Amino acid sequence: MLQDIARSAPRSPGVYIFKDKAGSILYIGKAKDIRNRIANYFGKGLLDRTGQMVSNASSLEFIVTDNEAEALLLESRLIKQHFPKYNIDLKDNEKFTYILITEEEFPRMLLVRRSRGGKVKARGKLFGPFTSGSAYVLVASTLRKIFKLRTCRVGQGRPCLQFHLGFCLGPCAGLVTPEEYEKQVQKLKHVLSGGKKLEEVIGDMMSDMKKASKARQFERALVLRNSIHSLSSLLERQKIESGSEANEDYISVAMHQGKAHVQLFRQIGGVIRDRKKFEFEPLDPDPLSEFLPRFYEAGGIPRRIYVEKEPESQTAIEGYLAKKRGGPVSILVPEKGDKKKLLELLRKNILLEISGNADPAIVELQQELKLPALPRTIECFDISNLYGTSVVGSMVQFVNGKPNKSGYRRFRIRTVEGQDDFASMKEVVFRRYCRIKKEGSQLPDLVLIDGGAGQLNAALSALSELNLALPCVSLAKEFEEIYHPEFSEPLRLARSSPALKALQFARDEAHRFGIAYHRLLRKKAMKD
Repeated sequence: MLQDIARSAPRSPGVYIFKDKAGSILYIGKAKDIRNRIANYFGKGLLDRTGQMVSNASSLEFIVTDNEAEALLLESRLIKQHFPKYNIDLKDNEKFTYILITEEEFPRMLLVRRSRGGKVKARGKLFGPFTSGSAYVLVASTLRKIFKLRTCRVGQGRPCLQFHLGFCLGPCAGLVTPEEYEKQVQKLKHVLSGGKKLEEVIGDMMSDMKKASKARQFERALVLRNSIHSLSSLLERQKIESGSEANEDYISVAMHQGKAHVQLFRQIGGVIRDRKKFEFEPLDPDPLSEFLPRFYEAGGIPRRIYVEKEPESQTAIEGYLAKKRGGPVSILVPEKGDKKKLLELLRKNILLEISGNADPAIVELQQELKLPALPRTIECFDISNLYGTSVVGSMVQFVNGKPNKSGYRRFRIRTVEGQDDFASMKEVVFRRYCRIKKEGSQLPDLVLIDGGAGQLNAALSALSELNLALPCVSLAKEFEEIYHPEFSEPLRLARSSPALKALQFARDEAHRFGIAYHRLLRKKAMKD
């Protein structure tokens, strides 16, 4: 059994490989401690995609390495070699494009993408990859026209419109020999591979434009001028894209419904010049560690990468990227300042995209508290008293992040003598949901308790007696810690977190409502 193999796995850095019954590779992963990582695949709460992969696996193999960096390099090579079904596919949002020079007697230049298996349909020489916004991709048609490569099928016997416009050498009509055509193809390959600088090409074209103008070939001169303009634009973009020392990438990752959603800002010269978006179903417990090596496999690695949380394999990933880049790479977590604000902006963007019409704070709450559904309806409870007298309970209701005052409730404590916050909380929560259960009314998505572990346990006891499995957490005011029955330690969110602010707002509103009720009862008592 796989679990028996997992229990005997080495406690060393290396690569692990899941295979199906036919021996095909399903997934390749790397780990600092193979046995420890493998154990995660046989625990509870697996994502659907991970569980599906494990259920389809029938064998498990290991390759031990000297260190984590070597494991990362080996994992990368094996993935590129085998293209396993369950390794991440960075979908949608930003696919990489290649320029292909076909293998034909009179080659064409095409824009192509690799298939899921890593293959390209047409045969020929590939250049790239380039992002869809790359300068080369944007002016690909211009390059083809400059070097006069064909776009039509050879053999139609007469020159096409591209020939008459001066954009093609006319191989379809036999107006150029294969040898002459090949010279143009080689020139283009030279430019795409970086063998000939664009400055030299532009210089040659400017010389041709002057000659055409002197010969009163004004149409040709105009075509050359427009081509020079396009190539000059390409040259400027190349200078920007190649200025890697000034580049910084900012990356935010958020999990939602089993998928990792990633957004990236690329900053060049102090200006955000690009945003990329990805989504994938991770098999690694740390999606960021899975994402970084895959994304930068195509190149474009900056000197600094800013993230909200250090990836588990930070040292290994930095070493791997540095080797590919040919210079140092740092993965950093900014503590304050503009860089932190930029990451917060990214997080806001990614949560807005995930949430649709939902408040981003609600989406973050679902992620941080591991809730089964978006907490669109939150009910928060508070106990108020004055020197142990007139103990009252209050409950406020928030819908889609906003107070719903028609749903507010207040309670006089009936069964507790003196000051006992825990017993009072249990009574209030029990009364609220006993009535809701009897009426068949809608239950909230989240119950929030003002207090620490004691108050939370009291509320959970009441829910248990009612046989209700409502998500329930508490917020302790001193350190703003969140107590969760399934977390071994209290959760501390950043002070700037929208999720924390939403909980604080509900907690403070419940306290305010309870104090107001307390004052009302005192006034009535004074009148009596």
